[in-house]
Formats: sequence, structure tokens, C-alpha cells
Amino acid sequence: MAEIITEPLGPGTAVVAVDGEVTFSNVAALDHQITVALAEATNLVVDLTAVTFIDSSGLSTLLTASARAREGGGTVALVVAQDEPPSIFRFRGVDRLLALYPSREAALAALS
Repeated sequence: MAEIITEPLGPGTAVVAVDGEVTFSNVAALDHQITVALAEATNLVVDLTAVTFIDSSGLSTLLTASARAREGGGTVALVVAQDEPPSIFRFRGVDRLLALYPSREAALAALS
């Protein structure tokens, strides 16, 4: 089960931090938190550094979030634990569709 924490960071930006596994069984909670965050912020950082596993339903949720943010004139930035994105991001081509950063600070700097 994933723990999800949302942090508003002032006008226009929020962070959703996820800890644990993101799977079909709990992805609805992540989608809900992202939807709430994007209702109040244009840009979103999704911090995945504490995620131990993410399946295709989690990737789909992140891609959908990115599309929603773009519709509102914003961006979604993902923070991954390594400088090299996890293989699931490369395998599915997500690393070419979403902005991946090695730290929360780098993601926030790119959004400003």
C-alpha cells in the first residue's frame, strides 16, 4: 500500500510524494491526490523517490496527469531515486514523454 502526501508550495505548484508500491489495487488513491493537486496548482511535482514498485496502471496515471496539467497550461515533473530512470520508465518510453529529475530541487527549479 502506498502512502501519499500532498504539499502545496505556493501559487501554481504542488508536490505529491508517494511512498511504497503503486499498483492497480491502490492507484485510485494516487489519481485522486493528483486530481486534487491539479485543481489547485498548475504545475505538479510527483516525488517517486520512495516508491519501491510501480506497475503499468501507475504509469498510466502519471501520463494522464501530465496531459491534464498541459491542458491547464502546466507541467508534471517526476522525481526518481536514481540519476538513471528505473527500467520501467525506459521500457514503456515514459522517460521520453515525462520530465524525470534526480531530486525534488531539480524538478522545482525546472518548473520555475
